[in-house]
Formats: sequence, C-alpha cells, structure tokens
Amino acid sequence: MASVHVIGAGPAGSVAAISALHEGHNVEISEEHLVPGLPTDCSGLISRDGLKSLSDMIDYRRHAIRPMHGAILDFAGHKLTVDAKKPVAYVIDRASFDSALAKKAESEGAKLNCGERISSKFRGKCIIGADGPNSSVARRFRFPKIKRFAITARCTVRYDGENPDFIRAWLSNKISSGFFSWLIPHDEEMAEMGTGLVLPGNPRPSIQALSRLTGFQPEGRIHFALIPLECRKKTSLRAGGRTVLLAGDAAGQVKSTTGGGVYFGTSCARLAGRHATNPENYEKEWRSLYHRDLRMHRLANLAYGMLPDSGIRHAGGLLSFFRMDEYLARKQQMDKPSHILDSSLLMHAVSAPFSRQKTI
Repeated sequence: MASVHVIGAGPAGSVAAISALHEGHNVEISEEHLVPGLPTDCSGLISRDGLKSLSDMIDYRRHAIRPMHGAILDFAGHKLTVDAKKPVAYVIDRASFDSALAKKAESEGAKLNCGERISSKFRGKCIIGADGPNSSVARRFRFPKIKRFAITARCTVRYDGENPDFIRAWLSNKISSGFFSWLIPHDEEMAEMGTGLVLPGNPRPSIQALSRLTGFQPEGRIHFALIPLECRKKTSLRAGGRTVLLAGDAAGQVKSTTGGGVYFGTSCARLAGRHATNPENYEKEWRSLYHRDLRMHRLANLAYGMLPDSGIRHAGGLLSFFRMDEYLARKQQMDKPSHILDSSLLMHAVSAPFSRQKTI
C-alpha cells in the first residue's frame, strides 16, 4: 500500500484517485479551486461511449442537459449533415459532473482538500498530476513541454432554435486558424457558441467573426480556455524515491481535432491510478491502448490547419460525393479514428459512387 497524492480534482484526477483506491492505496487529492468543477473551462459535450466508460463511477444521466444525434458540418461553405438518428453524445452539466466524480472519490476514502494550490510541496510516495495544461507537476519535475496549444473563446447565445439535437461546426482557417468553431444547443432558445485557434492567435476577433457569420450575439461573459494539441513525449518518471505520473490535459491526452479530453483523459487516468507505483507500466499501457488514436487526431488537425478555405470546401465536397455522412452516421464514433479508418471505409468509398448513380 502506498500514499498517492493526486493534484487536480477534475474528471482525470478524480478517476485516477478512485482507481488508486481500488488498488488499496491511501489517496489524497489537492484541488486549487474551492469547488471541483468551478469555474467551468469546457463545453461539456462528451461522447456517449466516453460517458459509458465511466458508468462504474458515475451515472451520467443525472448530469445530462441534452442528447446530440449528430452534427451539421460547414466546410468553409459546403455543408454536410451527419445524422445517427439516436444520441451519440450528450451535453453535460460539467460543474455537477465534475463535482459528483470528486464526491465519489471522497466517499470511497480519498481525502479531498479544496482551495489548495500545490506547486512544490507534494505529499506521498506517488504523485499523479491531473492539473491541466499548465501543470505545476509537469513543471516541477521537468517533463517534456507541450509545444502546441489552441486557445478557445466561448459564450452563451440566443440562437434560431433550429436542429436543437445537432452540434453545428464551422471549419474555416480564416475564422479559426488550425482549429474550428461550434454551436452546441442547450435547449430550443440558448446555446453555447465558441471558436478556437492555434496559439499565438487571438480568439477575440474569431468569436466576433463567428458572430457576424451566424448572426448570434454573445450574452454575458466570454470565457477563454487553453487546450493542448499534442501529447507529452514522456508522462511518467521516478524522482527522489517517488513515482510521478501525468494524466488528462496535463499529459496532453486530448483529441487535437476537437479539444475533447474526457474519454482519453479519464481512460488514461484510470491506468495512472492502477499503476501509481509503476510508472513504466503506465507509460507502456496507455500508449499501447490510446496513443495511436491520439496521434491520428493530431495528424488530422495538422493536415487541416495547412489547408486554405478553398481546400477545406473541396474536401467537404469530396466527403459528400463519397457519402461519408452516411458512413459516419453508421459508425457513430467520435473518439477513435482507428475505428473509422478500417476496411469498411474502403468498401464504402468504392460502392458510394455506384449507389449514387442508382438514386439519380
């Protein structure tokens, strides 16, 4: 039995703590904010599969605001609608979701210390840094740096109420260089509108350009957040008789295409808790299970970022020609591109033009 000090009580930190408790360790969590989940730093859109992966720890239905059945994608003017006909993701109340996970860790025996910012005086034989992209654990133990980030701006808007069960996404390097823009309905009147771009870009002009494009005006504050767009080259080590592991945003375990981090972050955090005393096994297992998909997200993001808007529009046209909307709707996969880029994709691409001719 070892003493484990988890830094950060977001989803990754809480899941790592619960996992370490299940291994019989004594666990303490330090959270810099007074309430886990506040302030809210993300949109709260999580894939159905990502939420189901946490079903042994939390009932996500208690925190769901709205199901999402698909997405309306705007490729610099060319629209493509992916309709799965059933929920593939949910808009979650992230404040209550994060708080519930932290309470779950506490109820299972973790000591939760809120309002405690830790930057150097770490406690315990094992340290798990789940403290976000600006990780103090990563700085203190000199982990390799994350060099590529997106900066996002998001706000609440009154929208047109159309397609309330669909995410809207705009892909345009003129508006959101290297990233994308979005509208996520919360009900038939209110939605979250946001945009992001690769640093050192400034998201303020981007959110203004998106507002002009959509006609939706921001209400209240504009919130900003930092998203890592690559994994650290190393996420665990031994130092001074301690083991140190990074999980979630602190490790860069985030989808570079969308900025979503809950599925991969909590999946890796579960492994971090399991291997708290063995950093080599943690590094090996998470990379074996998840690094391929995370790398594919990163490569897709890099390729997209190099396209002019005319190229993005052309790419959207090709996707329509090959009926990729139908293929993606069948796959219902938001997290793992390796489950999309399989043999069935080639079969679909070959047959799509012929099936198109039959319907003309």
